[in-house]
Amino acid sequence: MSDASQDAELPTLPELLAASAQDTFDPSSLTSPEASAYLSRLTSLSLQELEEEPTELSSSSAQLTNALTTLCYTSYPTFLSLHATTSTLSSSLDSLFSSLSSLLSALPNLESSARTFAQDSRALLASRRKAALVLEHHDKLHDVLSLPLLLETSVRNHNYSDALLLAQHASTLASRFPSNPLVQSVKADCDARVHSMLAQLLRVLHEQAKLPALFRAVGFLRKMNVLSEQELALAFLSGRNAYLDGTLRTVEAEKKGLDSEGSVEREREIYARYLKRYVDAWREGVHDVVTQYTTIFLDRPQGTEPAPPELRVLLTTFTTLRVRQLLDILRETLSLVADPSLLSSLLTQLTYCATSFARVGLDFRAALGPLFVSAVRKGVTREFEEATSAWSKTLESEDTSKSRSRSGPSARKKPSQLFLTPGTTSAPPIPTVAQLAALASAAPNVPPPILASYSPLAIYTNALLSALNGLRLLAPASLMDDLRIALDNALARGTDALLAYMRSLPEEWSNGPTTTAAQEESKREDEVVRAVGAVYAKVFVPFLRRALVEGVYGVKVHGDDGPASMDQGLARALDDLQH
Repeated sequence: MSDASQDAELPTLPELLAASAQDTFDPSSLTSPEASAYLSRLTSLSLQELEEEPTELSSSSAQLTNALTTLCYTSYPTFLSLHATTSTLSSSLDSLFSSLSSLLSALPNLESSARTFAQDSRALLASRRKAALVLEHHDKLHDVLSLPLLLETSVRNHNYSDALLLAQHASTLASRFPSNPLVQSVKADCDARVHSMLAQLLRVLHEQAKLPALFRAVGFLRKMNVLSEQELALAFLSGRNAYLDGTLRTVEAEKKGLDSEGSVEREREIYARYLKRYVDAWREGVHDVVTQYTTIFLDRPQGTEPAPPELRVLLTTFTTLRVRQLLDILRETLSLVADPSLLSSLLTQLTYCATSFARVGLDFRAALGPLFVSAVRKGVTREFEEATSAWSKTLESEDTSKSRSRSGPSARKKPSQLFLTPGTTSAPPIPTVAQLAALASAAPNVPPPILASYSPLAIYTNALLSALNGLRLLAPASLMDDLRIALDNALARGTDALLAYMRSLPEEWSNGPTTTAAQEESKREDEVVRAVGAVYAKVFVPFLRRALVEGVYGVKVHGDDGPASMDQGLARALDDLQH
């Protein structure tokens, strides 16, 4: 315990140094971290190292003294500049102190002036804040103000999807800011552009367009939600109907040349060509409308609600009106064609058209029959009348030439000169009983050779056979009796003309010379006239009637009780001709 107490009483090295060197240095310096570290190092040294430590410290002191001397020698300008700067800084700080004092005394006046300025500039600051707010939201404002221009550009470029999005955005802004006049003005401008787009889309329905374009236009009209489905369907049919009317009006150019004088055949060809073009345009146009309307409005995906019946009624009304218009055109124009050969091709075309429409429930073949029957009746009857008029004119011209001339019989052709073909023998050919029997069993479409000996009669025969040949191409069975009556009436007129000619001859012969040669010539001319009457009554009339009934319709003639029973007017005229 004595050792422990002795150890506790031993002073530390810093205490010993402080006690021994109180007059040399400050003892508190020995408590610094650097001194403590150095003293700790000394305690860890050996005796030899401790003995060498003063020498090392002297050497280090000498080195530091030399380094400091060298530094003062080499860097004395820096020390001089540092001294001058320190002096300047001291004077500057004094000046700064005086300036700060002046500033502190002026601050109350500055504060009052600042408050006055703030009050005076409050309105300006508010305006500047508004301008700054506008500048801050410049991009958004520019986007809002550009909506009408962008909408107009989209509509002009047919970019309707973007146009609808822009219009919807304008409507959203207007609903969010109902009291903002700028937003409402933009909305009004956008509404005007939307109306322009509506007119443009409706105009598409009036122009030439295929199904994709029409489907797209109707789709955008549906998205605009300005028309109900029935109104939209009605607008679609109205637009396509107007376009179809324009297409059909262009076909009217096919009738050019009718104003100028031309033959009847040329007029019939022009009308037939016009009808063919009209039917083609009508078929393509109506079929396109029906197909497009069905695809756009009636076809619905499976599992969805079917189309309303009102939409089907609209399509039915449209097709009914178009068919009625076509039938009206046919009723007006077919009578102007009236050539069975042309009517046959038209009937084939219309039958094909009606058959193609039967697939969509629009078969109008039953309505074509009465129109073509009426046209054939009128055309064939007119050809019969024209042929008879030409025959009558040939005979009447001789009577006219007689009445206008005062020179006697020489001004009029003799019957042999009028009827007989040049080169015919002196005796006019007369049909025998055997020839008449053979004629009853001969082919109904081959003219008897004896008719070629009488040139006016041959011309009359050819004219009537031309009408019958055309009738063979389109011969309605219901017209056989009507055409037979028309042929009998025409033949009765021809018989009356021949009778008038024959009755005028005795008067001429009675006014002629009475010499023997003149009497023989009169007798020969009388034989020619009788032969013409016999051929007309026994060959020409039966052949023409058989050519119609048997040659065209294939109905065998069996006496007077069959379908070829003779008209009473023709029978009386033939009876007068033979007696």
